[in-house]
Formats: sequence, structure tokens, C-alpha cells
Amino acid sequence: VFPHMVKKLNTGLHVTIVMFLCGAIFFSLVSFGFCILNAIKVPYRAIKGPAGTCLWNFLAGGFIVLAVTSFMAAVKLHHLTERIANFRENVFKFVILEECFEDCFWLCVAGATAHAVNLLLIPISGINFPTIKTKTEEANVTAEDIMY
Repeated sequence: VFPHMVKKLNTGLHVTIVMFLCGAIFFSLVSFGFCILNAIKVPYRAIKGPAGTCLWNFLAGGFIVLAVTSFMAAVKLHHLTERIANFRENVFKFVILEECFEDCFWLCVAGATAHAVNLLLIPISGINFPTIKTKTEEANVTAEDIMY
């Protein structure tokens, strides 16, 4: 939209924000996949059980928090709102008194909150999943075993 501004802005920060959001989507999908797997089958390993779901939710929520924090830092530190408002403005200089974030930003915050709620609900639910028990063999020694 603003080709002259692209040369002046730190594009690495914006690419990092997009990468954080892509990572969050990936880990959210992994968490969703393991939730479906746990609903269909009995979890037999910790990474596929409740601990695994907590791990993937924590990673996805962490990536969303990093993206939201990076975005807020980019807007505030680089004064993006003022730069866009005063783009190619020679006569007037707009002074920004208030900035408000729109729906996409709050959607990311809601996503991070949903992952935090999942992290709280999984341990609170107290679902006791059946565990696989190994059968121990008893030593049956008879007189025939001693002879041979």
C-alpha cells in the first residue's frame, strides 16, 4: 500500500509476526489432532495424552502471545499510525491522540485466551485415562523343572 514506507520500516519484525502466527496455527492444528485422537482412542503415551495436549496448547498460546506482543511493539515503537496518517502529507501534520486495535488483533488475543483456558481445563477435568498394565509372570517351579 505504501511502497515508500516499506523501504524505511523494519520488515524483519513484520515477517517475524507473520511467522509467529503461522507457528501458532500449526501448533493449534497439532493440538486439535491429538484431541481428536484422544477422543477416538485411549491415549497410550504421554505425548498423545493430556500432557501432550497441554504441551501443544502451551506452544500455540506462546506463539500467539509473542505475535501479539511483537505487533504492539511494532505499532508503538515505529509510530506506524502516525506514519500512515501523515504519509505524503506536506501541509498538515496529524497528531495521533489515541490508537485502537481492530478485530484481527482482538481475535488473536481471544485465541491466546482460549489456549490458556484449555491449559486450565485439562488438569481440572481430572479425567482418569486407563493405563496399560504389564502382566508379571509368576515363577512356577515344579519338580519336573528341577530335574531338567
